[in-house]
Amino acid sequence: MHLKHILSLAAGVVFVAGFVPYIRAIVRKEAQPSKATWMIWTILNIVTFSGMLAKHTLNSQMTAALLCAAAVAVLAVKYGKPGWTRLDKLCLGGAVLGVALWEFFHDPVLGIVTSLIVLFLGGIPTFVSAWRDPGKEDRTAWTLLWISCVFTVIAIPAFTLADAAQPLTFLMIENIMVFILYTRPRALARSART
Repeated sequence: MHLKHILSLAAGVVFVAGFVPYIRAIVRKEAQPSKATWMIWTILNIVTFSGMLAKHTLNSQMTAALLCAAAVAVLAVKYGKPGWTRLDKLCLGGAVLGVALWEFFHDPVLGIVTSLIVLFLGGIPTFVSAWRDPGKEDRTAWTLLWISCVFTVIAIPAFTLADAAQPLTFLMIENIMVFILYTRPRALARSART
């Protein structure tokens, strides 16, 4: 088996492992996911997954991302925060736009790229929340997700939009979160001492 295939498979396994602490925290009522956010992220992942499948560029991380987001969305129905923010509604509109562009231009890459842009923008509230209170996020989970992203980027078979957009977008998101979760607690501790 080729090294890129092994890394792609490992990325999917590590990605799922990254969700285990989060799912456990939800069930224990230590975390309360936003129903709207996770439903939207599941829809965006479906669009990206479908586009990558249509372009024959699907990787195991994207498959794991769809399954994990769907699992959290289901749990959010029982344990999650109700309501829809303005950003949630904009993200849902972005998902619809991605599907419309794909259909209109008959190009799944437009669906992939639009969904990933909206997915990234939808992560901004999580970045802000983590910046304000990094203790609300599980550093181990985000580190595992980051490792999965590194594996997936190394395993990109060709640097086309269809192959590379999803792994690079996911890595960008994880880089921001890992940076916040590893640097922000130290900065807060220093400011508390002064």
